[in-house]
Amino acid sequence: MKVFSLREFLLHLALVVLSLVLLNYPGFDLTIGVFQSADCSLLWPSTTGTLFNLGIFYIISFYLIPEVLRKRGSLVFIIQLVLVFAILTFLEVVVDLAFVEDARRDSDTLTEIVITVTMFNLIFVMLALAYRFAKDWFMHEKQRISIGEWKAKSELQALKNQINPHFLFNALNSLFSLSLKNGDEKTAEGIGKLAEMMRYVFDKSNLDKVSMEDEIQYIKDYIYMQKLRFEDSVAVVAEFSNACRDRRIAPMILIPFIENAFKYGVNAAGVNEITCRITCQNEAMEFYISNEVLENAETMPSTGIGLENVKKRLELIYPDQHTLEIDRSNGLFAVKLKIQL
Repeated sequence: MKVFSLREFLLHLALVVLSLVLLNYPGFDLTIGVFQSADCSLLWPSTTGTLFNLGIFYIISFYLIPEVLRKRGSLVFIIQLVLVFAILTFLEVVVDLAFVEDARRDSDTLTEIVITVTMFNLIFVMLALAYRFAKDWFMHEKQRISIGEWKAKSELQALKNQINPHFLFNALNSLFSLSLKNGDEKTAEGIGKLAEMMRYVFDKSNLDKVSMEDEIQYIKDYIYMQKLRFEDSVAVVAEFSNACRDRRIAPMILIPFIENAFKYGVNAAGVNEITCRITCQNEAMEFYISNEVLENAETMPSTGIGLENVKKRLELIYPDQHTLEIDRSNGLFAVKLKIQL
């Protein structure tokens, strides 16, 4: 996701240049610490000081908050923030002392420089915090509106294509009972799983988050149905970690990748292998699926969500909280997805 636009950069650059011009305009006769604009002694200290201030601003805004605070917690964030502040403040004091004449270097001058540098750096710490949190709030608000519009369009499309679910469930229950009556337990089990899958889609797909346990059960039922369809033409290696059971995830976010594997990785010419793994560690869920790349794969219907659609959903629902890698090499099509839940 784009986090820093050219327009934003030019705006920041204009503000920095304007600030330096105003600080060093001789007519204002400004005094900052031991430096003055009237005799131009403020020019280079203010320029180098601004660079240090910007260093603090951008490190906090574009590294410490998004990469440390959100992914590693507040304690690590505070420790790294203090270290960055202390190191850059120390370096700035050393640089400022280089602009002071030897005759004026005494303890009072050093104290004044330390106080001035610390004060300005603290101001930029607060500016960075305010800027990043405000920026993220506006981004999330925009994404929330986008998600709302996307859900409204999806629900409208679903209504257009929807068959009365009660009729479908009643029909499936009748087929289930008839299969049991005739002793066809395998068909009955398949009908039962199909009914549960349909119920999940109708009841859960419009929710913001569902339990990973429910999502994994849906995936297991889906794989079971595909194995019934393809019989001996597919071997599925599936691993689902119990550590994921208590987490929550956006519904139907993983199934398009699994559909894709069956759609393009199975044919009747031989035994095709599909590997699917879901693991959870700390606050992250890792999903992996791979299939052989086949030229004459069986065609099969899907949910119609598609990979491009699910990529957009990931950007909207998990901005800066997911990584997606799609690799096609060595005869395999593999997907690796990591989400911070």
